[in-house]
Amino acid sequence: MAPTPLPTGGATASVSFCPVASATTDVPAPAGEAALAATESFLATLDDGQRTAVLAERTDEALARWSDQPDPLFDRAGLRMDALTPAQREAVLKILAAVLSPDGYAQVNAITTADGVLAAGGVGDLDLGADHYWISILGTPAATGKWTVQYGGHNLAVNVTLSGNDLTIAPTFWGAQPVSYTTDGITAEPLCGEVSKAFDLVGTFDDDQRAAAVLPAPVGEVVLGPGQDGKTLAPAGIEGAALTDGQRELLLALVEEWLRPMPAETAAAKFTAVLENLDRTTFAWYGDTKPGQPVYYRVQGPTFTVEFAYQQSQDAEGLMHIHSVYREPGNDYGAQFGS
Repeated sequence: MAPTPLPTGGATASVSFCPVASATTDVPAPAGEAALAATESFLATLDDGQRTAVLAERTDEALARWSDQPDPLFDRAGLRMDALTPAQREAVLKILAAVLSPDGYAQVNAITTADGVLAAGGVGDLDLGADHYWISILGTPAATGKWTVQYGGHNLAVNVTLSGNDLTIAPTFWGAQPVSYTTDGITAEPLCGEVSKAFDLVGTFDDDQRAAAVLPAPVGEVVLGPGQDGKTLAPAGIEGAALTDGQRELLLALVEEWLRPMPAETAAAKFTAVLENLDRTTFAWYGDTKPGQPVYYRVQGPTFTVEFAYQQSQDAEGLMHIHSVYREPGNDYGAQFGS
């Protein structure tokens, strides 16, 4: 079954990511096999010039060439969606459907649709909407060895590294503006689980727990975003060991939101590692504890770091928007995978 096409710009598609999870009766192939097949099919649709543009060596410089900024504020590599034929665009979507879970694919859809809504409101000289996202392939797609799929544009940078059937989406930047929109009578809220479940957790803290969780200085933006490869943050906030059983369940539910975009086997392995290290997992917060206000939070464990910034734009409208990032210290871009 072909994936639902991403919209070509403007508020033209109905998407609903939260709170209903996607469901499928299909039994997927292992992520690596499916990704390789989809990528080879995409490459077969390209002419020589397009192949040269989309394929690149897997260097540190190439891996780090991603951003949440829109065109033309950031110079991306690869092929932009508006330069592709309908068949080629569909082939790109099949790659995304292979390297992400149905929920992950829906999240990409929701974010790019939000960008189309933003574009419809008028944004000057910025290139927004799903036409203005880029695909690049770093390394040689193969059953062995590491290779990386990059897909990104405004408020989105998906970096999926594969080695056989090993897969990581670290680092990936998820953003949204607007944070809620309605198209065809359906309201979508990209990343709403990452918002609501954090508020659910912090709302249960007593005074001592809140004092332990709240960061001592304001943080308004993600620290480990684009251009910050190799940087780490010291654990901060309240440890899982200091939470009640009910609060630990809420923390796990929050972390699950960050694993949902991954293929099922990958997410299950990551969740097992989270469970094993839950006592050492920390949750840090800065901002109001009432939904709808600017906040920042960070969840860190030995195997992952997530940051989330719910921000207010500095433009005249002052619209809320989201920046967030998922990283795996020591395993960004599959650093721990075999070469």
